[in-house]
Amino acid sequence: MVGYKKLISPEFRISTERYEITSGMEVECFSSRESRSDWCRVELTSQLQNILSYEDMEKAVVELGYGDDYDILLKGYCRRTEADYWKEIMIRDAMIKVERSEIKGTFVDCTPQDIIRYVLTQAGIKTYRLNNTEYGKKETFLVNKQNGIRTIAQVGSAWGINHDFFFQNEVFYWGCKPEQATIYVLEESENILSLKKYGELYEIETLGVPWIHHSQEVEVSHSKYSGTVKVEKTIIKSDSRGYTRMYIYFKGGG
Repeated sequence: MVGYKKLISPEFRISTERYEITSGMEVECFSSRESRSDWCRVELTSQLQNILSYEDMEKAVVELGYGDDYDILLKGYCRRTEADYWKEIMIRDAMIKVERSEIKGTFVDCTPQDIIRYVLTQAGIKTYRLNNTEYGKKETFLVNKQNGIRTIAQVGSAWGINHDFFFQNEVFYWGCKPEQATIYVLEESENILSLKKYGELYEIETLGVPWIHHSQEVEVSHSKYSGTVKVEKTIIKSDSRGYTRMYIYFKGGG
């Protein structure tokens, strides 16, 4: 199925447990296959600095839309530091829980999936999808005191597996990705504002499109490039005037 859905003049809406913010901020959201953790930085303008307060690991939702029609861009948790909490809100997806979990122990007669399930349980993650390929068992697998992200990476090294792992819509994925029913179309003179190439990556500038995520496929129709491509990363940001732009990156030949 091909989708042509598009937004006009999208705006951010940030919700914490105590506040809903629609103005007085500049927002930047980043999502990438390589970074593993999606994040959003909400920089408060002077009218809101020292007024809003939040706690570390307080739940937060980032939405993008217009009027009463908003789509969820990121569900996550506030990361509070004493240095800058008064002037900005940093929101990260549930990977922050994996990062903050402490893993230590010896696993016996285990598969990669056994260890990853343990890591997710320790991090309080209940919803996940793991690649079910059989990679064999190891008699023992030792994890010294380290966080969950490093442990999952260690699993990959030990078994020689190079799987992406990330969260999307609050579900953890390892070696697989969400099913995609619709391939969205990005088209010159319609929703592509510009297309440039930097090294091996193409960059599409468009309006904010919260339903396009990294690792998804999109169809590009442009005089400089046409074809179905895999999204490597996305950046969505607004400025002090409220203008919102999205940058979609993909690899292509030529």
